[in-house]
Amino acid sequence: MRIELQHITKRFGSVLANDDVSMTVEAGSIHGLLGENGAGKSTIVKVLSGFISRDSGQVLFDGKAANVKTPADAIRSGVGMLHQDPLDFPPLTVLDNFMVGRGEVLSKSIFSGLKFVNPDRARREFLRLTESFNFSFNPNDRVSDLTVGERQQLEIIRLLSLGVK
Repeated sequence: MRIELQHITKRFGSVLANDDVSMTVEAGSIHGLLGENGAGKSTIVKVLSGFISRDSGQVLFDGKAANVKTPADAIRSGVGMLHQDPLDFPPLTVLDNFMVGRGEVLSKSIFSGLKFVNPDRARREFLRLTESFNFSFNPNDRVSDLTVGERQQLEIIRLLSLGVK
């Protein structure tokens, strides 16, 4: 996948967070965004991943204009964001957190966890992915009992299972 940001500008009131930012990221490459606090690094990544909208400019995935307005739009296009502080639900189980955002969930309650269409399939898929990355999780553990690093590993597996590249 090739990601292009072309002439992205983003303002928050009178504050100019991104001013005509352009960059290209090729699949398999590693890039670092460097700058002082307040330089707009997080803003440009949030624009790319649909957490905030751009004021102007264009986002392209594999040369095609992408209309990324939400994180779900980005994920459908193959782009996800791993946050420094995981976006998870600590009271729920590891498996519940893995399944967040999927159509296979029938109902949810913060107190009772998620109800899956096919709980055995959900568990098998989770265990297959964790083993393929050599991660070790008990699907029944509470996320609140995991370290920050383990919570990030869980988010990596969840994003990859949703098809992000």
